[in-house]
Amino acid sequence: MGVVSSMSTAISGLEANGQALGVITDNIVNANTTGFKASRSEFQNILAETSGSGIQIGRGAGLAGVTNILSQGSVTHTDRPTDLAISGNGFFILKGDALGQTYTRDGSFRFDKDGWLVNLNGYRVQAYEATPTGAISGKLTDIRIPYNTIAAKPSEQVQLHVNLDARAPIGGPIDLTKPEETSQFNTGIQVFDSVGNARPLTMYYNKTAENTWEFHAMTDGGNLSDGVPGEQTVVVQGTLSFDQNGRLENVSQNIVNTNFAGAVADQNIQFSFGDPTDQLGTGEKGTTQYGSKSAMFRNVQDGWASGVLTDTSIDADGMVQGVYTNGQNRMLGQLGVARFEATERLSKMGDNQFRESVLSGQPLIGKPNTNGRGIVMTKSLEQSNVDLAHEFVQMIKAQRGFQASAKGVTTANEMLDEVVNLKSR
Repeated sequence: MGVVSSMSTAISGLEANGQALGVITDNIVNANTTGFKASRSEFQNILAETSGSGIQIGRGAGLAGVTNILSQGSVTHTDRPTDLAISGNGFFILKGDALGQTYTRDGSFRFDKDGWLVNLNGYRVQAYEATPTGAISGKLTDIRIPYNTIAAKPSEQVQLHVNLDARAPIGGPIDLTKPEETSQFNTGIQVFDSVGNARPLTMYYNKTAENTWEFHAMTDGGNLSDGVPGEQTVVVQGTLSFDQNGRLENVSQNIVNTNFAGAVADQNIQFSFGDPTDQLGTGEKGTTQYGSKSAMFRNVQDGWASGVLTDTSIDADGMVQGVYTNGQNRMLGQLGVARFEATERLSKMGDNQFRESVLSGQPLIGKPNTNGRGIVMTKSLEQSNVDLAHEFVQMIKAQRGFQASAKGVTTANEMLDEVVNLKSR
């Protein structure tokens, strides 16, 4: 009978709208949940009943599925360097004992007591492993702060960019016993030996001929294993030649004594004064001889002392760098980012995490800012993408749909009462 069927049809509306209200309520209560993605109820009509005359009558509605709405949420700034957000497509990758590998947009990460980068539930963030020298490998693994000390590196190259005054008179050779008194220009620099000790050097310059200068890098003999404390000893010496335009033409140098005390003997230290013309350079990008006061304006060397980790930083490409007490930065890893062909078909696992499903396809894991993956934003968190105004409108619609379906049930019930009462009339 049509009246009985209409009651079943109305009940399907109660069930469908009640389930939709549950989805809407979940969105609303998670409006302030970091990285939360709203969901939407998808309805379909139930197969219609066909009468003998070919007339079709619908038999209600049902909840066909719930679709994840994975649009970008707004990104807000924080003060924690391990708070991360992805701007664009992709998910951070987590791994834990309970759920295995999961995916999240919630970048509320921190380093735990053992140095692992984890989320609030202790799941470890996955990143591409860095080698001991800081090179990024292709192995995806847990990322951890290394507590080891960076070994010292002895100085091998020293860049010195100086202008030597072309107006200086020819002064003759430097008296190595009195270099301060007999040099025309001097300046201090610093190098490191094989165990990371800083060794001060003084560069002495003297004009020995037209457009020719000699230099001596000297240190106190106490810094050398075979030196005499208190006496200046030559470490490296050489000559600089310039053309008539003041451009560096030629550099010659030789190591005299680099046997620093307590370190590896015969340390190879080479001085670079720029780009001399005899090496096909311009002669103008380093040391010059112009008619202005002698001065040093660049002093860079490639050695360092040993150091321990003091801080970490993460850039837009997901590179995790360690900052050490010796001023060095070293790569600790690069965050991995996963994207999916059918992102909305991911399965919600709770705790702001998703898992892949048959419908989502397998994750396409790579580095940030590559092949359609978003960039990583540091000191930032992505907020929920829930639009409260939209959800309240949807709530009203679900409520009205529920009320209308309930009215259908009561109306069908009243009609059945009339049928039952026919016998007593």
